[in-house]
Amino acid sequence: MLTRLPVEVMPYRLVEQGREFDGVCDIANLTRIADLIVDKEGTLSVSLSFYRNQSALPALKGQVSGDLTLVCQRCLEPMTLAVDASIDLVFVSSDEKAQSLQGGYETYLVEDSRILINDLIQDEVMLSIPQLMVHDSCEPYKPLIEATSATISQTVLEEKENPFAVLQNLKNPGK
Repeated sequence: MLTRLPVEVMPYRLVEQGREFDGVCDIANLTRIADLIVDKEGTLSVSLSFYRNQSALPALKGQVSGDLTLVCQRCLEPMTLAVDASIDLVFVSSDEKAQSLQGGYETYLVEDSRILINDLIQDEVMLSIPQLMVHDSCEPYKPLIEATSATISQTVLEEKENPFAVLQNLKNPGK
């Protein structure tokens, strides 16, 4: 059964307790990517499991899944992106500790011993969105105009009026 997720948690305490959460996150709460989202209705399913990994480090494993409606960057029409982001993080309390970890762990900096679950979810959703969202096949919003060598040379040959020519006349009024 899916429930509301907590707003703020103390991850180190949850790791010691071995807590797990299954819940939903409203798409309307994804404020950092709100400009990209067309339809802010609906929810994302979230599953989080706090534990100690094989190296005894405090960790989080989870999943964020659901559908986002974003704008196609080519035709500017809405399109659906299926989000299925896996979360596998190790909690660290400083950048120095993150640098000292061996094994290529993905780290998450915990400041003030608390994290906001919504921020964590937004980070994972942002990482799952491609840089360029386009349909597999669609037409551009405006037709593309291809330049030919003839139009390029014609443009180069056309001489535009110099906007400073008037100043030249002021400098030499007798000419």
